[in-house]
Amino acid sequence: MAKDYEKLRLVPILTILLVTGFLITSLASFFVSRESLRSEIALNELPLTSDNIYSEIQRDLLRPVFISSVMATDTFLRDWVLGGEQGIGKITRYLSEIKNKYNTFTSFFVSETTKTYYHADGVLKQVTPTDTKDDWYFRVKELKEEYEINVDPDKANKDAMTIFVNYRVFDYHGEYIGVTGVGLTVNAVKNLIEVYQKKYNRTIYFVDNAGKITLAGAGFGKLVEDISGFEYFPLFTENMDALEGKSFSYKKDGQVVHTNIRYIDEFKWHLVVEQPEQEAVKEIY
Repeated sequence: MAKDYEKLRLVPILTILLVTGFLITSLASFFVSRESLRSEIALNELPLTSDNIYSEIQRDLLRPVFISSVMATDTFLRDWVLGGEQGIGKITRYLSEIKNKYNTFTSFFVSETTKTYYHADGVLKQVTPTDTKDDWYFRVKELKEEYEINVDPDKANKDAMTIFVNYRVFDYHGEYIGVTGVGLTVNAVKNLIEVYQKKYNRTIYFVDNAGKITLAGAGFGKLVEDISGFEYFPLFTENMDALEGKSFSYKKDGQVVHTNIRYIDEFKWHLVVEQPEQEAVKEIY
């Protein structure tokens, strides 16, 4: 009887030991798997996704920059300006052809000599330093770079918010003669971001050097206009070069978010690609 009693006492002890062993093994496996998953996201998945998105951005969003650069060096446009801007129909047809051929929302040219704003449907106005709505032109005139990308209402299209590529135009002797370029609607670009997000299952947005969010998809928080409230903001501003093209993590709403930043020189913006860890960790659970 005593031996049977001893055997019965061993059963719960062995059970506890086995359960504890399995629990410790499972927990150890979980933490090892989670760290492996984090490493995989940071070193492979996120950078690869960022590279793919960057390639698609080059195809879809950098095209207007190329179009504007071609317009700025077009011999017809420069000859027409140097010839005294004779025949509004000529420049209107030219801008209309650019708009239709490349499927842009708008195309334009502003002359430095006459300060006339031409677009695909004719003459819009005369730009003046006293009109704050024309500040963009006089800002671009003083630029050191060849062009800028700016988000503004398009006065020629019912103030629709538009991403303009403003490209400086010079004559054959290097003298500044105006600004030309094309525009895409903000909604059209946001739709592209939505396509990227669904395709890659990541959160995607753009920020400028000051941390202001310049473009984001419809799913992004409407009240969030910059990243100053994010944990990594000081790291982003103080170590921008160190973070470039690399992945790091921060906590948002209590969960870990893996982030990759890549600078797009043509836009002077940073592409930010984020992947919350929660969904991936569910598979480990």
